[in-house]
Amino acid sequence: MNILPAILAALSFLQYFNDKNTAANYVITPPKAGESVKAEKPDLVVRDKCPGCEGAGRLVLEEPNFGQANGRIGAAAKKKKECPICHGSGRIEAFCNPADLKLIVAQDRDEYQAEHQGKGDIQVGEAFVPNEKFKTLDDKTRKLVEEAFGHPCPACNWTGIEACKKCRGTGTVKCPGSDCKGGWQVVQTTVEHTKVKSGGNSIRSGGFRSGGTRRTSTKDTKVNVSVCPHCGGAKAILCPDCNGRRAHPCKKCNGLGTKQKKAK
Repeated sequence: MNILPAILAALSFLQYFNDKNTAANYVITPPKAGESVKAEKPDLVVRDKCPGCEGAGRLVLEEPNFGQANGRIGAAAKKKKECPICHGSGRIEAFCNPADLKLIVAQDRDEYQAEHQGKGDIQVGEAFVPNEKFKTLDDKTRKLVEEAFGHPCPACNWTGIEACKKCRGTGTVKCPGSDCKGGWQVVQTTVEHTKVKSGGNSIRSGGFRSGGTRRTSTKDTKVNVSVCPHCGGAKAILCPDCNGRRAHPCKKCNGLGTKQKKAK
Protein backbone atom coordinates (compact mmCIF):
# COMPACT_ATOMS: atom_id res chain seq x y z
CA MET A 1 0.00 0.00 0.00
CA ASN A 2 1.46 3.35 -1.04
CA ILE A 3 0.83 6.64 0.67
CA LEU A 4 -1.33 9.16 -1.12
CA PRO A 5 0.47 10.95 -4.01
CA ALA A 6 -0.23 14.42 -2.58
CA ILE A 7 1.25 13.46 0.77
CA LEU A 8 4.20 11.78 -0.88
CA ALA A 9 4.95 14.92 -2.91
CA ALA A 10 4.76 17.16 0.17
CA LEU A 11 6.95 15.03 2.43
CA SER A 12 10.58 16.15 2.39
CA PHE A 13 13.71 15.86 4.54
CA LEU A 14 15.54 18.60 2.61
CA GLN A 15 14.72 21.37 5.11
CA TYR A 16 15.72 19.05 7.97
CA PHE A 17 19.14 18.42 6.44
CA ASN A 18 19.72 22.12 5.72
CA ASP A 19 18.70 23.14 9.24
CA LYS A 20 21.08 20.55 10.71
CA ASN A 21 23.80 21.94 8.48
CA THR A 22 23.13 25.50 9.65
CA ALA A 23 23.29 24.38 13.28
CA ALA A 24 26.56 22.49 12.64
CA ASN A 25 28.13 25.62 11.12
CA TYR A 26 27.36 27.56 14.31
CA VAL A 27 30.41 25.72 15.69
CA ILE A 28 32.51 27.86 13.33
CA THR A 29 30.46 31.06 13.36
CA PRO A 30 28.21 31.37 16.43
CA PRO A 31 24.70 32.70 15.73
CA LYS A 32 23.88 36.33 16.25
CA ALA A 33 21.75 37.39 19.19
CA GLY A 34 18.23 36.09 18.77
CA GLU A 35 19.24 33.88 15.82
CA SER A 36 18.62 30.16 16.15
CA VAL A 37 17.59 27.13 14.15
CA LYS A 38 15.97 23.88 15.19
CA ALA A 39 16.18 20.89 12.89
CA GLU A 40 12.92 18.95 13.00
CA LYS A 41 12.07 15.87 11.01
CA PRO A 42 8.89 16.11 8.91
CA ASP A 43 5.70 14.63 10.33
CA LEU A 44 5.74 10.99 9.27
CA VAL A 45 2.18 10.20 10.34
CA VAL A 46 -0.43 10.24 7.57
CA ARG A 47 -4.09 9.38 7.12
CA ASP A 48 -3.83 6.78 4.41
CA LYS A 49 -6.33 4.67 2.50
CA CYS A 50 -7.64 1.79 4.55
CA PRO A 51 -6.12 -1.48 3.24
CA GLY A 52 -9.34 -3.36 3.99
CA CYS A 53 -11.80 -1.28 1.95
CA GLU A 54 -9.39 0.77 -0.21
CA GLY A 55 -10.87 3.99 1.14
CA ALA A 56 -14.55 3.15 0.54
CA GLY A 57 -15.35 2.82 4.23
CA ARG A 58 -17.46 -0.28 3.64
CA LEU A 59 -17.18 -3.81 2.31
CA VAL A 60 -19.41 -5.36 -0.33
CA LEU A 61 -19.53 -9.07 0.41
CA GLU A 62 -20.94 -11.73 -1.89
CA GLU A 63 -21.13 -15.19 -0.40
CA PRO A 64 -18.95 -17.62 -2.40
CA ASN A 65 -20.14 -21.14 -3.13
CA PHE A 66 -18.32 -23.73 -1.06
CA GLY A 67 -21.00 -26.33 -1.68
CA GLN A 68 -23.69 -24.78 0.50
CA ALA A 69 -25.39 -23.09 -2.48
CA ASN A 70 -25.85 -26.16 -4.68
CA GLY A 71 -29.40 -26.13 -6.02
CA ARG A 72 -29.93 -22.49 -5.16
CA ILE A 73 -31.75 -20.47 -7.80
CA GLY A 74 -30.16 -17.13 -8.68
CA ALA A 75 -27.00 -15.42 -7.43
CA ALA A 76 -26.22 -14.96 -3.77
CA ALA A 77 -27.30 -11.66 -2.29
CA LYS A 78 -24.55 -9.09 -1.70
CA LYS A 79 -24.02 -7.81 1.81
CA LYS A 80 -22.83 -4.29 2.56
CA LYS A 81 -21.23 -3.59 5.90
CA GLU A 82 -18.96 -1.09 7.61
CA CYS A 83 -15.28 -1.86 7.17
CA PRO A 84 -14.07 -3.43 10.44
CA ILE A 85 -10.53 -2.09 9.97
CA CYS A 86 -11.25 1.63 9.58
CA HIS A 87 -14.74 1.56 11.15
CA GLY A 88 -16.25 3.28 8.14
CA SER A 89 -13.87 6.25 7.81
CA GLY A 90 -11.99 4.84 4.81
CA ARG A 91 -8.70 6.01 6.33
CA ILE A 92 -6.20 4.77 8.89
CA GLU A 93 -3.64 6.84 10.79
CA ALA A 94 -0.23 5.32 10.28
CA PHE A 95 3.41 6.05 9.65
CA CYS A 96 4.40 6.54 6.03
CA ASN A 97 5.11 3.35 4.15
CA PRO A 98 8.72 2.57 5.21
CA ALA A 99 9.68 1.58 1.64
CA ASP A 100 8.43 4.92 0.26
CA LEU A 101 10.12 6.79 3.11
CA LYS A 102 13.47 5.18 2.37
CA LEU A 103 13.29 6.45 -1.21
CA ILE A 104 12.29 9.98 -0.11
CA VAL A 105 15.24 10.24 2.29
CA ALA A 106 17.69 9.03 -0.36
CA GLN A 107 16.41 11.55 -2.92
CA ASP A 108 16.44 14.47 -0.46
CA ARG A 109 19.91 13.55 0.75
CA ASP A 110 21.20 13.60 -2.84
CA GLU A 111 19.55 16.99 -3.45
CA TYR A 112 21.04 18.40 -0.23
CA GLN A 113 24.54 17.29 -1.22
CA ALA A 114 24.20 18.53 -4.80
CA GLU A 115 23.00 21.94 -3.58
CA HIS A 116 26.04 22.47 -1.33
CA GLN A 117 28.54 20.98 -3.74
CA GLY A 118 27.19 23.33 -6.39
CA LYS A 119 28.07 26.28 -4.12
CA GLY A 120 31.59 24.94 -3.65
CA ASP A 121 31.07 23.90 -0.02
CA ILE A 122 33.35 21.24 1.44
CA GLN A 123 31.94 18.16 3.13
CA VAL A 124 32.85 17.55 6.77
CA GLY A 125 31.29 14.27 7.83
CA GLU A 126 27.60 14.69 6.92
CA ALA A 127 27.84 18.50 7.05
CA PHE A 128 29.06 21.06 4.51
CA VAL A 129 31.02 24.24 5.29
CA PRO A 130 31.90 27.15 2.99
CA ASN A 131 35.19 26.66 1.15
CA GLU A 132 36.86 29.77 2.62
CA LYS A 133 36.01 28.72 6.19
CA PHE A 134 37.07 25.11 5.66
CA LYS A 135 40.64 26.25 4.98
CA THR A 136 40.88 27.79 8.45
CA LEU A 137 39.61 24.78 10.39
CA ASP A 138 41.85 22.60 12.52
CA ASP A 139 41.13 18.91 13.08
CA LYS A 140 39.43 19.53 16.43
CA THR A 141 36.97 22.05 14.98
CA ARG A 142 36.20 19.79 12.03
CA LYS A 143 35.40 17.02 14.48
CA LEU A 144 33.06 19.32 16.39
CA VAL A 145 31.25 20.29 13.17
CA GLU A 146 30.89 16.63 12.25
CA GLU A 147 29.51 15.72 15.68
CA ALA A 148 27.13 18.71 15.67
CA PHE A 149 25.48 17.47 12.47
CA GLY A 150 25.54 13.81 13.49
CA HIS A 151 25.42 10.60 11.48
CA PRO A 152 22.39 8.61 10.34
CA CYS A 153 21.20 5.84 12.61
CA PRO A 154 22.20 2.56 10.91
CA ALA A 155 18.81 1.05 11.71
CA CYS A 156 16.42 3.81 10.55
CA ASN A 157 18.59 6.15 8.42
CA TRP A 158 17.51 9.57 9.79
CA THR A 159 13.80 8.75 9.99
CA GLY A 160 13.49 7.62 13.61
CA ILE A 161 11.14 4.75 12.72
CA GLU A 162 11.55 1.13 11.70
CA ALA A 163 9.13 -1.03 9.72
CA CYS A 164 7.12 -3.41 11.88
CA LYS A 165 8.62 -6.87 11.50
CA LYS A 166 5.38 -8.75 12.10
CA CYS A 167 3.46 -7.13 9.22
CA ARG A 168 6.56 -6.10 7.23
CA GLY A 169 5.43 -2.50 7.12
CA THR A 170 1.97 -3.16 5.66
CA GLY A 171 -0.06 -2.52 8.82
CA THR A 172 -2.17 -5.67 8.43
CA VAL A 173 -1.71 -9.41 8.83
CA LYS A 174 -3.62 -12.35 7.41
CA CYS A 175 -6.81 -13.25 9.23
CA PRO A 176 -5.92 -15.63 12.10
CA GLY A 177 -9.16 -17.59 11.80
CA SER A 178 -8.40 -21.22 10.98
CA ASP A 179 -11.76 -21.58 9.16
CA CYS A 180 -11.44 -18.27 7.27
CA LYS A 181 -11.44 -18.51 3.50
CA GLY A 182 -11.27 -15.13 1.84
CA GLY A 183 -13.17 -13.41 4.66
CA TRP A 184 -15.74 -16.16 5.08
CA GLN A 185 -15.94 -18.78 7.80
CA VAL A 186 -16.54 -22.17 6.24
CA VAL A 187 -17.56 -25.01 8.54
CA GLN A 188 -18.38 -28.52 7.35
CA THR A 189 -20.48 -30.83 9.48
CA THR A 190 -20.83 -34.52 8.65
CA VAL A 191 -23.61 -36.59 10.20
CA GLU A 192 -23.77 -40.37 9.78
CA HIS A 193 -27.17 -42.06 9.55
CA THR A 194 -27.61 -45.81 10.17
CA LYS A 195 -30.61 -47.87 9.05
CA VAL A 196 -31.35 -51.34 10.38
CA LYS A 197 -33.39 -53.73 8.18
CA SER A 198 -34.57 -57.14 9.28
CA GLY A 199 -33.96 -60.03 6.87
CA GLY A 200 -37.03 -62.08 8.09
CA ASN A 201 -37.20 -65.88 8.58
CA SER A 202 -36.72 -68.70 6.08
CA ILE A 203 -37.74 -72.40 6.12
CA ARG A 204 -34.93 -74.86 5.55
CA SER A 205 -34.34 -78.48 6.41
CA GLY A 206 -34.02 -78.77 10.12
CA GLY A 207 -36.48 -76.01 10.93
CA PHE A 208 -36.74 -72.25 10.86
CA ARG A 209 -33.71 -70.04 10.40
CA SER A 210 -33.49 -66.38 11.05
CA GLY A 211 -32.43 -64.19 8.15
CA GLY A 212 -30.75 -61.70 10.56
CA THR A 213 -30.58 -57.94 10.12
CA ARG A 214 -28.76 -55.62 7.77
CA ARG A 215 -27.25 -52.26 8.73
CA THR A 216 -26.68 -49.56 6.12
CA SER A 217 -24.93 -46.26 6.78
CA THR A 218 -25.10 -42.99 4.89
CA LYS A 219 -23.22 -39.75 5.47
CA ASP A 220 -24.76 -36.33 5.14
CA THR A 221 -22.35 -33.39 4.87
CA LYS A 222 -23.57 -29.86 5.42
CA VAL A 223 -21.59 -26.70 4.69
CA ASN A 224 -22.24 -23.57 6.69
CA VAL A 225 -20.82 -20.30 5.34
CA SER A 226 -20.89 -17.03 7.28
CA VAL A 227 -18.86 -13.83 7.51
CA CYS A 228 -15.66 -14.57 9.39
CA PRO A 229 -16.00 -13.38 13.01
CA HIS A 230 -12.27 -12.64 13.22
CA CYS A 231 -11.80 -10.30 10.24
CA GLY A 232 -15.41 -9.35 9.51
CA GLY A 233 -14.96 -10.19 5.83
CA ALA A 234 -11.87 -7.98 5.33
CA LYS A 235 -9.58 -11.03 4.91
CA ALA A 236 -7.02 -9.37 7.21
CA ILE A 237 -6.81 -7.65 10.60
CA LEU A 238 -4.75 -4.76 11.92
CA CYS A 239 -1.29 -5.93 12.90
CA PRO A 240 -1.35 -6.67 16.66
CA ASP A 241 2.25 -5.49 17.06
CA CYS A 242 1.99 -2.00 15.51
CA ASN A 243 -1.83 -1.62 15.64
CA GLY A 244 -1.85 -0.86 11.93
CA ARG A 245 0.73 1.95 12.13
CA ARG A 246 3.19 0.01 9.92
CA ALA A 247 6.25 1.02 11.95
CA HIS A 248 7.66 1.56 15.43
CA PRO A 249 9.93 4.27 16.83
CA CYS A 250 13.48 3.07 16.23
CA LYS A 251 14.85 1.27 19.29
CA LYS A 252 18.49 1.82 18.35
CA CYS A 253 18.28 5.63 18.40
CA ASN A 254 15.12 6.08 20.51
CA GLY A 255 13.36 7.67 17.54
CA LEU A 256 15.95 10.45 17.07
CA GLY A 257 17.14 9.26 13.67
CA THR A 258 20.83 9.85 14.39
CA LYS A 259 23.54 7.48 15.53
CA GLN A 260 23.90 7.46 19.30
CA LYS A 261 27.09 7.06 21.25
CA LYS A 262 27.36 3.95 23.35
CA ALA A 263 27.14 4.53 27.07
CA LYS A 264 30.46 3.92 28.78
